[in-house]
Amino acid sequence: MTTTLDIVNPSSSGSVANRDNAVPLQHIDTLVTRTDANIGNANVTSVAQQLLDYDTEAMVWQDRPHLSLMLSSVLKWVMIAVIWIAALVLFAPKPVVPPTEQAQAEQAPAEKPAKKKSSRNSKHAKAEESKAAETGAAAQPAAKDEMPWHTILKWLGMLVFAYQVYAHLVWALRLKCIKYKMTSQRLTIESGIFSKVNNTYELHRLNAGQIHSPFFLRMFGCANLYAGVWLSGIRNAEAVRDLIRNAGQIEASRADKARFR
Repeated sequence: MTTTLDIVNPSSSGSVANRDNAVPLQHIDTLVTRTDANIGNANVTSVAQQLLDYDTEAMVWQDRPHLSLMLSSVLKWVMIAVIWIAALVLFAPKPVVPPTEQAQAEQAPAEKPAKKKSSRNSKHAKAEESKAAETGAAAQPAAKDEMPWHTILKWLGMLVFAYQVYAHLVWALRLKCIKYKMTSQRLTIESGIFSKVNNTYELHRLNAGQIHSPFFLRMFGCANLYAGVWLSGIRNAEAVRDLIRNAGQIEASRADKARFR
């Protein structure tokens, strides 16, 4: 049975009805358009999930910078620390021996007890020796344990190395917080320790890539890749470069087709 929509009562303007009264009357003011529908703040309908599921973008690759990026800097500062410690030991000030004690130590083996002196002469000799020792001690200033430049070098080196330890720990933490993620359409770099920053690059706008392989990175099978943006300390950089190149070409052709459709 076919039904035909028509106006059955001209007097009731704004009403839509069916000739056979199969559809109840409904006033035009009760209709709500979908484009102006208010679904509330931060709410989505089921159509939003369908759009996300329909998207052909898929995760392709993910990695983090390797900590071997820090190896050259760590070895450099370890060598500097070894040289600093050796300099402190080599140029450490020697303890100063008072001249009276040194003279007594030199004369002690040469003297031999030949004759016994009288008690009066021995007491007189001991008094003169003690008086000379006091006079020499008063004339000789107290020897310092360390020289001024040695103390400055020691404390300055301790401050420098304490700062370097702090800087390298922060550097390592920042490297661990960097994440590289590539989909079939985009490359995303996430960085930041407390505040996160996400930078997104379209693959069809990136270059084919240049690979830099320092010695210490090659020891761990890593390299630095430049493809319009730096990807530092990644594994198997050659394969990642080819992934970016091929995915970029596919994405560029898809964008061209969508543009001229």
